[in-house]
Amino acid sequence: MNLLKKCAAVLLTGAMVLSLAGCGSDSDWIMKSGELTMPVGVYVNSLLENYYVASAMVEDKDADVLSQTVEGKDASQWIIDESLKTVYENMGIYAKFEEMGLELSEQELATCESKAASYYQQAQENLKKNNITQEDLEMMYQLTYMKVDLFNALYGEGGTEEIPEEELRQYYEDNYIKMAVEGFQLPDELASDASEEEKQEYQEQLEQTRAEAEKLYQQAQQGAAEGKSWDEVLNEYKSIDPETGEKDESYDMSSSNYRLLDTATTTLNSEVITALKNAKQGEVIFIEAQTMLAVGATTDINADPTDYEFVVDMIRHAIKDEEFSQEMQQLAQGEGFTLNEQALETYSPDKITTM
Repeated sequence: MNLLKKCAAVLLTGAMVLSLAGCGSDSDWIMKSGELTMPVGVYVNSLLENYYVASAMVEDKDADVLSQTVEGKDASQWIIDESLKTVYENMGIYAKFEEMGLELSEQELATCESKAASYYQQAQENLKKNNITQEDLEMMYQLTYMKVDLFNALYGEGGTEEIPEEELRQYYEDNYIKMAVEGFQLPDELASDASEEEKQEYQEQLEQTRAEAEKLYQQAQQGAAEGKSWDEVLNEYKSIDPETGEKDESYDMSSSNYRLLDTATTTLNSEVITALKNAKQGEVIFIEAQTMLAVGATTDINADPTDYEFVVDMIRHAIKDEEFSQEMQQLAQGEGFTLNEQALETYSPDKITTM
């Protein structure tokens, strides 16, 4: 028996005890394939997670979540569908990990056990209400490690489906920028029935924000004329306490404000990022977006060779994450995998206990 099977035996102890105690309960597992069993607590945990995601996506945040729709679909069905995607993906990972003969390290196993015990102690009241055991939590943590290790075994350096260096480099050149930027959030737009006092306050905030952004831009232009870099100008700006106007002597003036950014995956303001990506390297620009103003510049992403090495793993994930997820889901939807319909009926969004 390899380490994974030993691990599975430990992880499934709680589920097996439930089965024996319940005289062969048919709803304590969600998916099986041969000797591999996914306890139902993993599915219930996904239901909980997706319930909270749905609660942030429904139109009326104060109304009952399950009575509304998410992405044009009944909220309850959306939660089930998203949770099943996670179950299929996790089961595919579990099976592929076994197939490739991979094993979690002793350190990874110990970390999973420790994290599960700690979280269970903190949240056991609600976990018990939802029939999620400490062993279920341990499996979830282990699946996280399995996912990372399996991904690397497939697509990492020396992996069975290693991504060519040329493809990684091309992604880096096409999508990454190294930027230093300071943003200024504009006040929220006023409601149509705003009072005169609210309109005046809004205008004052708008003018103040614009003045602050334009001031920094002017400082950048003046600094450039004096031979100062954008980094130096930005550090001088950041070292001033906005409340007192006095310099913070503890501020590290040697700090680098430049950060690598994947423009294809970032969730930062798209107008700002597009403007920076299209700007001439080294040129400080003033950006007017719909919800914010910004002053920033980019620099050469190849000037420091360690920059690429720092992000190469993230590039692998940017290229392969979606494909990896789909392949794992498809694997678990194939022959030899059994989804427990009785567990789906027993555990549904309207039956879970939220906090």
